[in-house]
Amino acid sequence: MAKKRGGRKKGSRNKGYFFRKSRGWYVSSRHNMLPLRDENGEHIKVQLADDQDLKQAYARFLLDKQTAVEVQNDITVLDVCLAYLRYAKTNGAEKTHFDRADTLFDFCFGLPPEYRKKDGSGPKRLTREQRAEMSNKRIHPGFGNLPAAELNWAHIDEWLSAHENWNGGCRTRVQAVKRALNFGVERDMIASNPIRGYKLARSNSRVTYITPEQEQAMYEHANPQLETAIRVCIRTGARFGSEFAKLTKEHIVDHGDRMEWVFKPSEIKNRRKRVIRITDPGVMEITRVCAEQFSQGPIFRNSVGTPWERRNLSQRFRTLKKRLSQQGVELDKDCCMYSCRHTFAKRILQGYWSGKPTNIETLARLMGNTPQVCREHYLQWSEIDNDPLWEAV
Repeated sequence: MAKKRGGRKKGSRNKGYFFRKSRGWYVSSRHNMLPLRDENGEHIKVQLADDQDLKQAYARFLLDKQTAVEVQNDITVLDVCLAYLRYAKTNGAEKTHFDRADTLFDFCFGLPPEYRKKDGSGPKRLTREQRAEMSNKRIHPGFGNLPAAELNWAHIDEWLSAHENWNGGCRTRVQAVKRALNFGVERDMIASNPIRGYKLARSNSRVTYITPEQEQAMYEHANPQLETAIRVCIRTGARFGSEFAKLTKEHIVDHGDRMEWVFKPSEIKNRRKRVIRITDPGVMEITRVCAEQFSQGPIFRNSVGTPWERRNLSQRFRTLKKRLSQQGVELDKDCCMYSCRHTFAKRILQGYWSGKPTNIETLARLMGNTPQVCREHYLQWSEIDNDPLWEAV
């Protein structure tokens, strides 16, 4: 006669609740272990508790869960997005919050970001004439009033098709919506992310850099303030919006023959202390002069004397790019203000300023990135890291 197999008995653990030794009775809910409670709300901890009491406790749990689901079904997409943006404003990078606020405003209201209150996420108060103008600029109906549980992939398709000019920017915008919905799940506002699994093809954006000849042409056609911005960003590798534009006198540590710009983790996108090391005499002198002139607030200013901001610096760069094109100086199609940082990376790796090529790990420390990020973007420019490949063949 065949011997019976050991192990747990079939069907002995399928009641929906279970006992944990020395801890009590529990029930599983969305990958979490929750205590099973009696009618007084107390955790049932006795292993030999009456089976009928356990069944009634589990029935109460299911009823409460169903009630919670009914409440969640009334939560709109706008409710989730507003809650997420309130959290992101105090717990994330300023630029990330700003960009996602614009994206989610567009998604919820179907309007361009110019109609968003910059101190909030809802629309501005408008006059009758402005409302008429706004209706003409409406991009799509908006999905903010839709119950979050009813949102689906077709709505995302409709949203993206209304923005044919986004091209490679679709991924980051869909990611913003996903992050908001995931936040809603984490805070038990909604039961699940309705667009989980939605994917877009990875864009083919290229890392662009500025040649020395193009750089010189920029200096000849830019106003002095924009010239300073480009020169400093190329030589330091600073992020133009969150580091260059935010630099104050308090960030500067001057050692005489060298200089450091030190940012706290709370001021940086990746929440790590950022130290920008500078040895170029020209950049150090520019920094000292600007810090002396503007001892309060950001030291780098535009032509009207106000601190540079990410958006107006990007716009001035695009204007300069058009001006150069009219003069016969063509920049790469994808060239933008951030290309100054890419240019720094290429020149550091190839020893443009020092005469000594360096490796990806050193570049990562200089740029405030992880080595993995630098490998993904800049490995093709690293002669040192490519030497072993030539030696191997």
